Amino acid sequence: MPKAKITTTSRDSATVEPFELRSGNATRLVFKPELVNNREDEAKAVRGHLLWQRRSRTEKGDDWVDESHTKLTQMKAGSGIKLELRTDELYLLTQIVRGLYGKFWDNGNKLPKNGEEFELADYAQAAIKLDSLGNVAELLKITGEEDFLALLSLLSKGENSKDVIEAISKLNIGDLSELNSLAGIGLLKQALNRWQQNQGNPDEKFWQAELTSYSFVLSQAFSSPVILVQKEAYLGGKSIHNKGGKVTDFLLKNALTDHVLVVEIKTPETALLEKSEYRQGVFAPSKELGGVVTQAAKQRQELCQNFNALRTATEDATEESIRLAEPKCLVIAGNTSELDSAAKKDSFELFRRELRHIEVVTFDELFKKIEVLLALLEGKEGQG
Repeated sequence: MPKAKITTTSRDSATVEPFELRSGNATRLVFKPELVNNREDEAKAVRGHLLWQRRSRTEKGDDWVDESHTKLTQMKAGSGIKLELRTDELYLLTQIVRGLYGKFWDNGNKLPKNGEEFELADYAQAAIKLDSLGNVAELLKITGEEDFLALLSLLSKGENSKDVIEAISKLNIGDLSELNSLAGIGLLKQALNRWQQNQGNPDEKFWQAELTSYSFVLSQAFSSPVILVQKEAYLGGKSIHNKGGKVTDFLLKNALTDHVLVVEIKTPETALLEKSEYRQGVFAPSKELGGVVTQAAKQRQELCQNFNALRTATEDATEESIRLAEPKCLVIAGNTSELDSAAKKDSFELFRRELRHIEVVTFDELFKKIEVLLALLEGKEGQG
């Protein structure tokens, strides 16, 4: 591939010596590129002309002169101009344009200096790398969501992981931070979309599976960072007949202190209050909510009574360190949309605020925290 030779023509433009795409004894086809500062889109800096030139013999030697061209305004109906490019010519033209873009982008979106020469081949490859992240959205449109996700899945496979890790290691800290932010925002959006699409799902197993897949959602219910220790964790309580053991939906622990927390999951359809008033302006907790709160209290008791044995078994099996100190229990159930009056809201708040060691959080409250966090990450806080 030829070199590019730059001639500055103004503060905002520079011509590049023509590139020969098709040679001949008397005529040739050339591409005359120009680099410009494009105020409408600074990343789009290359323009140019495809021209036929004719050899002109002068006293100074051979010279190439642009052929006169047809003015489009003078063309008659039914007439046209056809310029065919062969595969090798079109490939060369593509590489030339790519190389010019690579030089411009690598130069911080600034024009090269007057008289500068550079190898187009070097910058043609650089253009692919420099433009790749910026074209992710376009790639998603071209491939479709399923094929794009399949590509990401392929990159994550074991046989490709070393190459991917090596490539990522060449990114600077700013790039990594941006990628990490994009990945985090993507997961938050995914979790939020799942909630919005399934608010009426009454299947308890579904919600246990969802909160296993998006376990970071559970962290939003606590003031400290937590990690999942075990799903459907056994807390003790079996009889000599191996019956009656207490199993909690999730056993979490503080990521920094290792102290455990118990989580019980119901569904967004779980009733929070009885339908009729217990007394005027007072609604009792529903049978379902009262039951799961009592269940959580029982699980907490079993955990405290059997903790030493459970800790030994856990650490031997998984090397997972766990500690216990007045463990907190979390119950996730219901939806505040049920609380359609001031009396119901007051009754629900009075009930859960009087509970010891057990916190009740509704599904919509939990995912509202995800929505707020997402808005903060996207810089939308305070809007709307």
